[in-house]
Amino acid sequence: MSDPAKPPHLSDHGEHALPDDSHTTPVAKLLFGWTSKPWTGRVVFIVLAIVSVGLIFLEPLLEAASGEGHHFRHTYFDIDGITAFHAWWGFGSFALVVLAGWPLGRLMRREEDYYEDEEEPAGEEPHP
Repeated sequence: MSDPAKPPHLSDHGEHALPDDSHTTPVAKLLFGWTSKPWTGRVVFIVLAIVSVGLIFLEPLLEAASGEGHHFRHTYFDIDGITAFHAWWGFGSFALVVLAGWPLGRLMRREEDYYEDEEEPAGEEPHP
């Protein structure tokens, strides 16, 4: 018997164990085995944050190194020449799409029993 307080898919170390490891090739375990570790999400988030901040700090340096008369960025408007503009634009666009999903979900939501019809048993035609 398994412990009822502990989900059966978790091992003693808190790692996600595959239900049947016999179908996983050694190459797949080598390449993707790290994705089942509990620290994976945190490490990926930290690495992406470090790379993003590093690129934001690198952008003015590249602009200064491009020299007079040469343009590091080819901007169409004045606002897209601001340092980290594209990062803020992407984040704002993502936030707008996510926030727009909530009212759209409420608008399109159906009742849980929307497809169930209690008056007619399953398998019978509604009109004889």
